[in-house]
Amino acid sequence: MKALFLLAATLAAGAQAREPESLAAVVDEMAVFERVLGAALESETSVSTGYRSRLEAIQDQTGINLRPWLQQSVRSIEAEYLAWQGILVSLQLRREPSVNDLPNALFTTMARTGETRLPMILASLESGDFAGLKRLVDELDETRKRQDELRGDWHRELRNASDSGSARQEPSEPIMQEMRAVAARERELDAAIDAEIKRLRDIVEPRQEPSTDDVHAALVQAVCDYAMLKSLPDDEHLTLKVSQETARLPRRGLEWTYYVLAKQDVVQCRQGSIDAEELRQRAFVYSRVRAHD
Repeated sequence: MKALFLLAATLAAGAQAREPESLAAVVDEMAVFERVLGAALESETSVSTGYRSRLEAIQDQTGINLRPWLQQSVRSIEAEYLAWQGILVSLQLRREPSVNDLPNALFTTMARTGETRLPMILASLESGDFAGLKRLVDELDETRKRQDELRGDWHRELRNASDSGSARQEPSEPIMQEMRAVAARERELDAAIDAEIKRLRDIVEPRQEPSTDDVHAALVQAVCDYAMLKSLPDDEHLTLKVSQETARLPRRGLEWTYYVLAKQDVVQCRQGSIDAEELRQRAFVYSRVRAHD
């Protein structure tokens, strides 16, 4: 991740501007802190390597897009230096996908194959829960196969008619009637499959995932463990700006939470004089929310 620096004020000395002291050293520290903070959060919020490998295998075998479940939970980290104020670290976290985000094709593929290595978000389902969906999917496969056979019969009739000099362009009435019946049954099965998939989504038990408070606690713990701040002036601060999607509004929105930590408090936590919970209690914390349009 690329460390950025931003001077919040222009410091004039006569006719010339000057940089804060030790600016280069602060920027170097920010680059290191970005990397270790991102790694610490990923270890707290990401899925296990084994689970990721299973998802990748399912995606490769089926061609179903499971990228939302494979992406890192930390979308971005940027560190900036604000003169006379301190370091601002902005983190944007991804929203955890839900069962409603899973494509229908994953459910039908699992029913067809009898896949038991279910994605973590569906771990509360058993293979037997897919029995009804499997019956519907198998019948749909047979129905589509029969539709293909009827189309083949139609084309053969047309070729035979052409060979005999007939100008007939439509299939015979028996084929036409069966094609209509098969098409109607296919529509019925599609609707029944959609209803069965909805039933499966509804019975999935919500997965235990890190709460917002857990993620923020892990973030402050990472600050306590890894923030050196040797080059930061003693009277300045480390501010964490955490951006997350939230559903606490009538409609989904974006929430920013700010933790303003005094350098001396961070140093005490680093040295073991206080723990991460005490560091968090000493912080100035405030939030703002913006609803999506």
